[in-house]
Amino acid sequence: MSRRDGAANGSKPDLSRSRFFCNNARKGSLVCGILAFVALVIGGGFAEISSNGSPTSLETAVVRYIILGSLVIGLILYIVGGRMLRRGQS
Repeated sequence: MSRRDGAANGSKPDLSRSRFFCNNARKGSLVCGILAFVALVIGGGFAEISSNGSPTSLETAVVRYIILGSLVIGLILYIVGGRMLRRGQS
């Protein structure tokens, strides 16, 4: 019994059918989402390392705007990537 799928013969999976890896705009949206998550984790770390248990207002503002900005840019890139996908561009 032999398998006919891509994993059996050692070839790489077809990324063109993936939701995020189909074009560069969608890859950028994934990077922005990861950046927002990392900023959230780092913001939680600020609370752990500060002396009184809460981050300063500057730290909070920086983390908030990084998260907000990366989510907005990521959403825009996701929409642009979907339109590029519909047109057949990559």
